[in-house]
Amino acid sequence: MGPHTLSEQGKLPRLPIPALNQTVDRYLESVGPLLAGDKAALAETQRRASAFLKVADRLQQRLVSYDATQESSWLEAWWLELAYLSWREGLCINSNYWLTIADDPNAYGLATAPKPLLPSDEGYSAGKVWESNEYSEFQVRRAVRFIQRTLDFKELVDEGRLPIDRTRAGPQCMRQYTCIFGMTRIPRMGCDQLRQDKTTMGSRTIMLILKDQLYSVDVYDSAGHRKPNGDLESELHTIIADVVMRADQGELDPAIPVLTAGHRDRWSAAYAELEKQPANHATLAAIQEALFAVSLDTTYSDPFGSINAHQQNMKCHGTEPGHNRWYDKCASYIVDRNGTVGYVGEHSPCDALIPAFMIEHVSKAVAGERIERGLLIPETPSYQPHVRRLRFTDVGASVLDMVREAEAEVGRAASESCSRQIRFEGFGSEWIKKGAAIGPDAFAQMALQLTYYRMHGEFAPVYETASTRQFLHGRTETVRSLTSEGAEFMRAMCDPTSTVLGRYQALVRAAKKHQTMLRNASSGQGVDRHILGLRMAYLRVAPLPGESAMSEQEKRAIDEFFGDPALARSTTFQLSTSGLFPSYYLTHTGFGCVAPERAYGTNYIIESKRIKFGIEGKTRDAGKGTDVELFEATLRQTLWELKLVCEQANSGSAGKHSHL
Repeated sequence: MGPHTLSEQGKLPRLPIPALNQTVDRYLESVGPLLAGDKAALAETQRRASAFLKVADRLQQRLVSYDATQESSWLEAWWLELAYLSWREGLCINSNYWLTIADDPNAYGLATAPKPLLPSDEGYSAGKVWESNEYSEFQVRRAVRFIQRTLDFKELVDEGRLPIDRTRAGPQCMRQYTCIFGMTRIPRMGCDQLRQDKTTMGSRTIMLILKDQLYSVDVYDSAGHRKPNGDLESELHTIIADVVMRADQGELDPAIPVLTAGHRDRWSAAYAELEKQPANHATLAAIQEALFAVSLDTTYSDPFGSINAHQQNMKCHGTEPGHNRWYDKCASYIVDRNGTVGYVGEHSPCDALIPAFMIEHVSKAVAGERIERGLLIPETPSYQPHVRRLRFTDVGASVLDMVREAEAEVGRAASESCSRQIRFEGFGSEWIKKGAAIGPDAFAQMALQLTYYRMHGEFAPVYETASTRQFLHGRTETVRSLTSEGAEFMRAMCDPTSTVLGRYQALVRAAKKHQTMLRNASSGQGVDRHILGLRMAYLRVAPLPGESAMSEQEKRAIDEFFGDPALARSTTFQLSTSGLFPSYYLTHTGFGCVAPERAYGTNYIIESKRIKFGIEGKTRDAGKGTDVELFEATLRQTLWELKLVCEQANSGSAGKHSHL
């Protein structure tokens, strides 16, 4: 048996505080491509940065002093609050991420569309989500397998048997694995809270959601033993029968779950009303005490296996946006009528990478179990299913009004969101390493940025996620992936007079610069988190003993730096990107774009022979020029063109005057 999962936590270094001069220099370098066409704006930004440097050492010293008061990291509490818990827009699409999982090739008893889409149909590639108004045996059996294997994973974490993640930088912080289970976001006016404690982490229950009705399911018996498959299947079928009966008799409780999808202050107001009533308070507590949630949907995808239809259903429910989910739970599985499985994660307690590792582990284990036709009978002698319905009763008119408002809000958000799975089968990391002779991540970044530049005729401020888990309680840092070298590469690719060799050399320079940027960010030497820390040191950290009073001139210099339009523009990430590890079982990974206009949220998985991109943007009208369909077509063309450039340049056939 290897070392305990958390055994090396005490050896991890703390997140560093970068040098002040370094951060400002790197910030100025990063805004260069955005301001290249406006010399006056660039000069003004440089002036503000220079003035800030002269007075900002006091903020740096405050930050150093504050770090000494924090148990694990100077960034941790501020980041959780400002990046997540004070976010007021709805979690659905905007904040929660969604993943789809490979189908079982032996699925049976499938529902089919009244008029199935054919490959020749216009909507075939996008797919369609249908409503069946029924549940299925295979759906239940597959849901139970995912429940059981997820509990296996939880026990690995609880018992310290999960191997420590390691990279070239050394062991990684493993704390986020302990933040998946029994973790719930609680709405509060202005700033939410998280609940995870000994009660929730030691819980024996999960939450089942059907038709917006909530049920608590005991997955361990009173002695702490795991319930076998047959017992759980019997439990789920009993719950299905109960909810179907209540639906037929018109006895369903109000659709409170949709409130979790909408605006946080609305949900906070409704929550405050609900928790005044003792029975509803008990229901809210039971929700928080569930290890994770499982939503059983009556929808299904057409055609079967359509990843685009599947991801639409995972994103915000394919036919009733925002319904049948509890978006505040950190971990939620969704299983549709045909047994297709996906996952929605609340982002604040842990980054998507960590649940993605879990889901890959769980999905691989489930795939090794063949699900045969025929229900299992309960395996415990004299076992009697127990249905514990979590009810919302005596719901007032004001809360019902808020439910309707949330339904309208999430419906609009869903109608304005366009997301696609782009599965590029032309090549993957194997060819990129050999044929292009550059890093796969840098190649993908340059392809995405060039796609945007070709579509919109301008450079996009780019966010790429870098993990800082080599540090204690490390989360992420921004890679400001738009660089001067990248800008030169994009210009070269769009210049009809440039040679193939010139384009390739520009690509290589851009890729090398990108690798440096990624390495800097991962080692805690990025720009954005430090600027956030300096801002908070200015706004929230008291002056140090002996610190001189800040003059009006100093305040003005600091305010002008933080209020610089260039800083705001450079953090309006019109291209928000994140890469995950190679994965067969994760068929789509998605998150919402973070800027209002001409913006795209892009997650990608680079496998050995293909690349999977999950893209989300707004519709052309809502996104004021965003065009996800054109992005897909342009990205595919760009990838093929880059392959041709690399092959010609490296074959020796690209003379200095050769053009594509």
